[in-house]
Amino acid sequence: MTKPIALITGANRGIGFAVARALSMRDIKVLIAARNLAKAESAAAEIGHGAIGIALDVTNLDAIKAARQKIEAEFGALQILVNNAGIAIDQWVPALEVDTGRVRETFETNFVGALACCQAFLPGMINAGYGRVVNVSSELASMTNMQMGRTLAYRSSKAAMNAMTRILALECKDTPDLKINAACPGWVRTELGGPDAPRTVEEGADTIVWLATLPPDGASGGLFRDRAPYAW
Repeated sequence: MTKPIALITGANRGIGFAVARALSMRDIKVLIAARNLAKAESAAAEIGHGAIGIALDVTNLDAIKAARQKIEAEFGALQILVNNAGIAIDQWVPALEVDTGRVRETFETNFVGALACCQAFLPGMINAGYGRVVNVSSELASMTNMQMGRTLAYRSSKAAMNAMTRILALECKDTPDLKINAACPGWVRTELGGPDAPRTVEEGADTIVWLATLPPDGASGGLFRDRAPYAW
């Protein structure tokens, strides 16, 4: 059997890099996507195991199309998609003060970019009858557990991603071995999370890797943290 192919966006560092490294250790060929090709290739070289770096800006539809064409030409249909690329440029800014341009920019990357990647790669998974999609969300986007204000752009974009996850899973329910889920990594020590975060990148990546490798009877359309359902 040939190795399954996994594409992880924003994977040159942080949680995405940890996910790519963990998947590569499971005999999965990982494609590390980043806006900067040199950084993607450097990360791939560090991981080894046949990892490949590719240039992909999720806000650029032409770049997504080119990535799909390259992957299909070289490997066939993609089996695993991890929508990890994301930005948080309004951290702790009150909603009444946040720049609406930054809100649009955040949604363009965190929500529209993830949706565009799903639109590009899900048809191939449906045709193959198999696929795993993991949308990297945030516990800060949980409507149930939302108990503080601020950071509206980032949190709202991830809440929209949660809704997209559920809707896509419902639309793809006739392909039983296609699983589409969202994951909350928790507060992780990354460039975004900062040095005081309690979790390592490996701990943040664990649930994502688990969802990316679910068995045929695994869940679809859920939000998970620490391999357990998390409140929407």
